[in-house]
Amino acid sequence: MTHSHKRTEWYKEGFFSLITGVLYGATNTIVGHPFDTIKTKMQVQQEYLTRNTGYIDTVKQLYKSQGPIGFYRGCVPPFFGSIIYRSLQFSVYELFYTKWEKSHTLTQPLPMTGGLQPRVILSGMLSSAARSIVECPFEYAKVKRQTGQTYQLNHAYQGFGVLYLRTTGLMTTYFILIDNFRRHTNAFNSKVGQFLASGGSAMFGFWVVWPFENIKNQIQAQNDDSKMNMMARGRDIIKRNGIKGLYRGIIPGSQSIFLRNGAAMIVMQKAQKLLTDHGFRD
Repeated sequence: MTHSHKRTEWYKEGFFSLITGVLYGATNTIVGHPFDTIKTKMQVQQEYLTRNTGYIDTVKQLYKSQGPIGFYRGCVPPFFGSIIYRSLQFSVYELFYTKWEKSHTLTQPLPMTGGLQPRVILSGMLSSAARSIVECPFEYAKVKRQTGQTYQLNHAYQGFGVLYLRTTGLMTTYFILIDNFRRHTNAFNSKVGQFLASGGSAMFGFWVVWPFENIKNQIQAQNDDSKMNMMARGRDIIKRNGIKGLYRGIIPGSQSIFLRNGAAMIVMQKAQKLLTDHGFRD
C-alpha cells in the first residue's frame, strides 16, 4: 500500500519494505531533527516554558547558546532508532497488508469509507505496536539529550504507555490517508505528489495525536523525583497553560513532520522502483 508496484509474495514485500524503510528512516531524521529539537525544547525545557518562549525566540535563543550544532543535539539515538523502527513499521505493515490480500473478510470495503479495507486498519495497528516497542528507548534518549540531560538505560521505557497511544493513532491515520491517496489520486506517479501525500498524511496524523506527543515528551523529560502519569501530566499542562498548552510546539513540529516524511517518501519510492526495475519482484 505504501508503493504502487505490483506485489510479489507477502514475505518478500515485508523484506523489501524493511530495506527501503532504512532509507526512509535515515532521511527522516536528517531532514527533520532541527525542527524536532525546537519543538521538544518548547514543550519540556523549563527555561523555555517559564518564559513561554515562542517559536522564533526559541530558535534565536538556541542558536545563541549552542550555535548551529545545537539544532542537531541528540540526533544520534533517533538517527539509528529511526532506521530501525521506521523500517520495521513499513515491513510489518506491508507484510500483513499483502498477506491478507486474498482474505474475503479483510478486503471487503467498510461502509461509507470510500473503499477503505479492514486490512489497512489492522495492518496499521500491528505496525504501530511493533514500532512502539522498538521506538520507546530511542525516543527517551533523544528527549533527554535534547533537553541537556543524561539518560539511564533502566528507564528506557519511561512513557511507553502514552507513546503507544500516540504511535497507534498516528500510524493508523497515516496508512489510511496514504491508502486513500493511492486509490483515489495519481499522487504516487510524481515526486511532488509523493512528497505532498506522505508529508501531509503524517502531519495530519500528528495533529490528531499532538496532545499525546506533548505529554510523552514531558514524561520522558521529567526527573525521577517528579514522576507523573499520563493523566496527571495532562491535567498539569492544562492547569498551567490551558488547553492550548497541549498543542505547544505544534508549528515547528508540523514543519518537521511534513518536510521529513515528504522527503523520506521520495527516497523510499525511488528504492522500491529500483527493486522492481532490477527484477526482484519477477
